[in-house]
Amino acid sequence: MFFRRVALGALMMALIAPLAPAIAADATPAAAGDNAGPKPEIKQYGSWATRCDTNPKNAKQKECHAFVDVRIGEDGKQRVLYLGVGYIPKKTDGSMFMFAITPLGTILPAGLGVDIDNSGKAKFGGPFIFCVPLGCQAEMPLKAENLKALKSAKEMEVAFKHAGKGDIKVPVKLDGFSAAIAALPKQKG
Repeated sequence: MFFRRVALGALMMALIAPLAPAIAADATPAAAGDNAGPKPEIKQYGSWATRCDTNPKNAKQKECHAFVDVRIGEDGKQRVLYLGVGYIPKKTDGSMFMFAITPLGTILPAGLGVDIDNSGKAKFGGPFIFCVPLGCQAEMPLKAENLKALKSAKEMEVAFKHAGKGDIKVPVKLDGFSAAIAALPKQKG
């Protein structure tokens, strides 16, 4: 079990590493003449969007996921939750996973919980794997029944514990979720 978690953590580090600077960056455009590399392709689908970045090891390959970025504050810059869904890297069977980035100060042993349409029946969750300066990341495989429930639901609630704020429950609208998932390029073998 330990080796599986280490391997999964290493896999997620490899997946999120190229995204970390982009996720942490503000939505403000880069200054003229900025040579930071290709900008991600972001397309909006209701409350959800897709993000495709160029693979740093293979410029012809894209790394994509569907996401929602929940922020609060007067200026809308304080991130509460970044929630992403994508295909599991190097698997070609259509397997998907969900990852969430929550603020630093998240209590890790509590994990992350998801409740679809406040039904109590369609609940799932996963452990936090690591924290980096932009936040703490939880991840979980997305079972077919959970994906189906998300596609037909109107809202989900994402829950975690924070050291300074206690129990946090973030409502996430699911309008556009199905379209964003359908827009993701399929994994190739």
